Amino acid sequence: MTNPIVTEPVNQRATKHAIIVSSDGHAMPRMADYREYLPADIRRDFDDFLSAHAENLSDLGIGDPRYMASRLDPEVLEDWVREVVEPGRLDGLWDPNRRLEFLNSEGIAAEVLFPDFGTAFELSPRVERALGYSRTPEQAVAAGKAHNRWLAEYCRCTPTRFAGLAIVSFDDVDAAVEEIHWAREAGLKGIVLPTFDEAAPLYHPRNDPIWAALEDLELPANSHAVTSSTTRRQKGYGDAPHPACGQTMMSAELFFGTRQILAHLIWGGVLERHPRLKIVLTEQGSGWVPSTLAGMDYSYSGSYLQRSLREVIRIKPSEYFARQIYLGSSIFSREEIELRQDIGLDKMMLGMDYPHHEGTWAAGPGTLAYLRATLGSAGVPAGEAAQLLGETAIKVFGFDRRALDGLGREIGPDMAEVLRPPTEDLYPRGDVKKPIGVGFQ
Repeated sequence: MTNPIVTEPVNQRATKHAIIVSSDGHAMPRMADYREYLPADIRRDFDDFLSAHAENLSDLGIGDPRYMASRLDPEVLEDWVREVVEPGRLDGLWDPNRRLEFLNSEGIAAEVLFPDFGTAFELSPRVERALGYSRTPEQAVAAGKAHNRWLAEYCRCTPTRFAGLAIVSFDDVDAAVEEIHWAREAGLKGIVLPTFDEAAPLYHPRNDPIWAALEDLELPANSHAVTSSTTRRQKGYGDAPHPACGQTMMSAELFFGTRQILAHLIWGGVLERHPRLKIVLTEQGSGWVPSTLAGMDYSYSGSYLQRSLREVIRIKPSEYFARQIYLGSSIFSREEIELRQDIGLDKMMLGMDYPHHEGTWAAGPGTLAYLRATLGSAGVPAGEAAQLLGETAIKVFGFDRRALDGLGREIGPDMAEVLRPPTEDLYPRGDVKKPIGVGFQ
């Protein structure tokens, strides 16, 4: 299905200097810094946890070379350590001033901030499986609230440039609604959808007060690859013949669970019951969306399914998508850009994916070169590029448009340079050439 293109005029100043908003970034404190945000009665347990954390993972989280070694070729890992870790380019994870220096150098005006692996009491999934470790439900809830309070302070450093997203558990509905109201008052701009227990799926009526609160407060609910899923079941693939083989099998499974959120929202009636609810699907790719919506529309209109389902799902799935869903397409591939009209030009938002290795800022010569290799190579007009780079994200997350106008003129790259096709292949590997529909690597 081709979504209608928004025809609102793009601010002409925005087409001179690109206003870039990253819809996918991550911010985390150093692990020990969570302590002051945790309830006093679990701090002793947290102190014990810190010893295990220090032995298995540093404050760099999944940017830790020990973790990256299972994924990257040795020469790529050496480049990562030399060019990123040792110069302190990951310090922006916990230091907002360093983060702003880095954003300025990349020409990024604003950023949406998700959590990453490494909230309180959490190790990376691979390490947790190896140790047979898992935090308790109580620790997980306390960790989420601690992160939200730390993140609110981080974002206050420059509220016009950061849109922080709160961690919210759906297990206790009343507590979730309370946390959502707190997040709104604290200046956060949305929530991150969790993983769901299959016994209480996201479309269960018990969750309606949560959706209603988000709708009333105009806070988008964001799903993110791995962090959000329709299931909590995870299989480790430590028995695979090679670590990279196991990584690929696990990624495919995790992305399936994340993408299923769209089906649960539509067929579960959430979007019908809450027509003003905004949903953002982040870091799942976007090339899979047209065929998925076509299949859903066929089930609704062309298959032999009972027509009485229309008493619950009153419009076509693609119409719900057009009304309420956006795509944190994250690291655009060249093919996604070429198919932007079919995917939905008014839906797609760039994500830089700091501090992950595959992000536009790290895997290659930088964000500008990445944009030239995708938008420039695809011959995207300036008005459409402005929408993909920032206009949609400004609208979805409620950024201050006037403030970002000025910032774009100050640090934004010249749009003509962004759209200048490269004369050489700067990305022999990585997401620039990712096939359409692939959400993992």
